[in-house]
Amino acid sequence: MEPLSYRPANEGDLDFIIRLSMKLFSKYGNYDEIVPNWFLEPGVITVVVTEKTDPLGFAMLAIERGGEPPRGHLLAIGVFPEHQRRGMGSALLGHMEDLARKYGLSEIYLWTAKDNLQALSFFQKGGFKIVGSEKDYYPRGQPALAMYKRIDP
Repeated sequence: MEPLSYRPANEGDLDFIIRLSMKLFSKYGNYDEIVPNWFLEPGVITVVVTEKTDPLGFAMLAIERGGEPPRGHLLAIGVFPEHQRRGMGSALLGHMEDLARKYGLSEIYLWTAKDNLQALSFFQKGGFKIVGSEKDYYPRGQPALAMYKRIDP
């Protein structure tokens, strides 16, 4: 595997992010519409992971202030299927945790589809614990699991 690079996403990355979101998340809803809205939200950090100059994945972290302790909400993380299982997703998740620390966050939470066993396993291996569930979380009605991880400074 070539060395990975991480960079803040810019508007020129939006087509790539939408295309990958549709490939990975369309089963759960209209993420070609949802993800661009997240991208434009103040307080959402979007990162693109590249190998050489090719974008292969992205992640989105919403910084939530006002709660105690301050926390991040991992809105999305994805890597093209042909590049999965090579450590790229884990490296991207670690990078997002480092960013969360940089912003003074001490925990990250996320939602993942209850039937997405690959994602559930990925997040559990990354240290996330299941802390709740919701029956009709996704736009197409699928149930989801809430997951949480404390990150030390």
